[in-house]
Amino acid sequence: MPRYGTINSEYIASWFQRAAPGGPMWALNLMKYREQADYADGRETALSGVEADDVYAPHEHLAAVGSRIILVAPVVHQLVGDDTRWDRIAIAQYRDRMAMIEMSSSDDFRESESHKDAGMESTIVMATFPTEGDPVPPRASAVDPDLLLLQVVGDGAATDIADEIESVRIGRFWVEDRFVGDHRTFAEARYDLISPDVADKLAAHDYEHDDSRYVVITDPVFNEVARSLSDPGRVIF
Repeated sequence: MPRYGTINSEYIASWFQRAAPGGPMWALNLMKYREQADYADGRETALSGVEADDVYAPHEHLAAVGSRIILVAPVVHQLVGDDTRWDRIAIAQYRDRMAMIEMSSSDDFRESESHKDAGMESTIVMATFPTEGDPVPPRASAVDPDLLLLQVVGDGAATDIADEIESVRIGRFWVEDRFVGDHRTFAEARYDLISPDVADKLAAHDYEHDDSRYVVITDPVFNEVARSLSDPGRVIF
């Protein structure tokens, strides 16, 4: 079992009861790193937590099951949340739910996952799916200079900060459940592009403590959230 969070075995087991796996699935990862990597086998290392996770980077393992990473974004400001301050967010777009099972069953993946376990202090990983009926977002990509605002809310009716600022919505997803995390469940994840000026204004407000939601501003290394939604067939490109 990983040391960075509790596996939601009941939820994962429910996938095997489905008539069809359903997909694609967007797995949202909220990540907090150890200052120093700590390997479970006791090996010595000079790696930081984030460096160990960078070694893990599962691009090849995802590709082997028809899946890929579509977002990697370090957190530059956390505006709302509990006592956990996230360092980075990422999204892996899986072919379907069962692709994650296929990947995690690989011996090669299990070996590389030891780097994630060494680097990660805590994480929440959620299974999310596009909200039906939303307009197709603009095809924003890694070349866009804007920052990314992420809202993860426990109640889909919660106030949408993006309605109050200048922003470009590039995705809204409903949360089916968590793979890894704690006892909490979340309802929705919202993604908006914002300018550095808007980010500075938001960051100037006092931190809001709230156990039911997170609001973070990130600076994406690459961002293909909108592109992953722009095909009506939800095809992984």
